[in-house]
Amino acid sequence: MENLTVQIGLRMRAARKSRGMTQSEISQKTGLDQAYISRLENGTAEGSPAQILSIARAIGVPIAQLYDDQDETAKKVADLSDEAIEFARAWQALPAEQRAAMKAAVEALAKN
Repeated sequence: MENLTVQIGLRMRAARKSRGMTQSEISQKTGLDQAYISRLENGTAEGSPAQILSIARAIGVPIAQLYDDQDETAKKVADLSDEAIEFARAWQALPAEQRAAMKAAVEALAKN
C-alpha cells in the first residue's frame, strides 16, 4: 500500500487535471513554488495541512477529497495524459446521439 504522501499527491494531480488546471495556475493561486507542487504531486515532498488546504481551495475541491483513501478514481485520472483528458471533456460535451455514433464507428474500426 502506498503511503499517505503519495496518495495525496495522486489525488491532487487528478483533481487538478480533471479541472484542466496547470501546476503553474496552482502556484499562482497559492503562492507555492511550481516545482514544490510538482514534488507534492509526485509524493516526493510532504505538504503541511495548511498547504494542502490552500491547494484544495485553489483547485476547488474539499480538502477531504485529497485525504480520502477510498477514491481509486484519482489514481486512474492521474495516469491519464492531458490529451486523454481533453478528449474526455470533448466527449462529454457531445449530444448522446453523436456519442453513440462515434462509439459505433470506433468499435467498427477496432474489429478491423
